Amino acid sequence: MENASEAIYLGIYTMIFVIALSLTVFLFSSMLDYSEDAYEYMHSLGNDAVIINAPTNRHLLLDGQEVISYYYNYIKKDRFSDDNYNNNVIVSINLHTKDESPLMLEDNNVSYKDLLEKIGLNNKYILTVSDNTNDTNTYIDIIKATDEEIQELW
Repeated sequence: MENASEAIYLGIYTMIFVIALSLTVFLFSSMLDYSEDAYEYMHSLGNDAVIINAPTNRHLLLDGQEVISYYYNYIKKDRFSDDNYNNNVIVSINLHTKDESPLMLEDNNVSYKDLLEKIGLNNKYILTVSDNTNDTNTYIDIIKATDEEIQELW
């Protein structure tokens, strides 16, 4: 009986040791991968961006408040209150859905109250980075979402 209990204890402790050793090797290799990624990020060329296994989604669902932020930052250009600010992001906001005729929000002297009425805080909009985006300019299109598009993006 004594030898059987010792054998069980020895087996259990051996299993615990093997599991701990496996976890240690796994964590060490993960940390090594992260350190290599950090080194690569610090020494990357081009636009200084390294993205690893990141899924891309060209459409982003915005609410009315976020669209107002885009308006003030990129259409009214109140971002830094500097007239000499060189902005390479071009934003167009369409207050109608894709099924309706376009109603672009281009006026940069709209009052906040009128802007709230036009955009509507409860409305949803779809942000899309245009295919025309290049190294010098980023083109962002914001269009009011239909109910089907909202359901599709959720």
